[in-house]
Amino acid sequence: MKRVAVVDIGSNTVKLFLYEVKGKKIKKVFSESIYLRLLNYLKNGKLTDEGVEELLLTLRSFRRQVEEFNPDCTLAVATYVLRVAENRDEILKRVRKFFDVVLLSGEEEAYYSALGALLDVKADNCLLFDIGGGSLEVCEIWNRKPQKCKSYPLGTLEFKDVVENGFVKDVKVVRWKVRHYVNPYDFDLYESSVLVGVGGSVRALKKVHGKRRIKRKALKSIVEKLLTLKPQEISRLYSIPISRAQTVTVAAVVALELMDIFKCKELIISRYGLREGLIYKKVVVDGKC
Repeated sequence: MKRVAVVDIGSNTVKLFLYEVKGKKIKKVFSESIYLRLLNYLKNGKLTDEGVEELLLTLRSFRRQVEEFNPDCTLAVATYVLRVAENRDEILKRVRKFFDVVLLSGEEEAYYSALGALLDVKADNCLLFDIGGGSLEVCEIWNRKPQKCKSYPLGTLEFKDVVENGFVKDVKVVRWKVRHYVNPYDFDLYESSVLVGVGGSVRALKKVHGKRRIKRKALKSIVEKLLTLKPQEISRLYSIPISRAQTVTVAAVVALELMDIFKCKELIISRYGLREGLIYKKVVVDGKC
């Protein structure tokens, strides 16, 4: 058995996980999520000094915890917010004092998310989407293998013009933006009965619905309900942390729009995603640990 630590620097959260890996089994034994919302610190194309300092403080704390864990190896990645930050090279140089952070492309992020989801979802041919704070990834899966993957600037924090403190003021704008970016004919699998969802905001939908498989009609009803609620009400009604309640409505609207675009009949919410896919490829397949 190997112990693997994963640091995930996202646009919404910065996370530390510890996994136990035995054969192909990947078991999470510890997790900590800090809602830094780094995307909100992106000003004039650059991550502000305040945002960088918040990130460094978090990583310094994570470094101490990793030293206590004493894992066999540590994987550290960054995604959308550092991809688009003009001062990313300077930031990466500073964060690498704590971890050897790899900046993933949007396509790599989608690929690893698909690998992770396939450890949990039994679907041969389907479409997968992963929505984070800054970006939306879509990947087609053929014969249980990720194929064409694309990334779009459509994360839950990217709708600031029509979302106020988590409350969606104009759902039509959210839907239009998804339609504007996502063209089904960019994929060979431009129609799919199944859509697989990845990401914390999507997993929160399971608490709303009660099950991880959601038919399109049921998701439409969920969206209509969520659009009438403030994040505080969502948090109270469905026992969802307030930080996640602020993004679940946008994620639900995006998921429903993707189902319409690709003519999907059912959404399946995956327990696994980017981090598990990363471990599966690097540790299980490549043996780099």
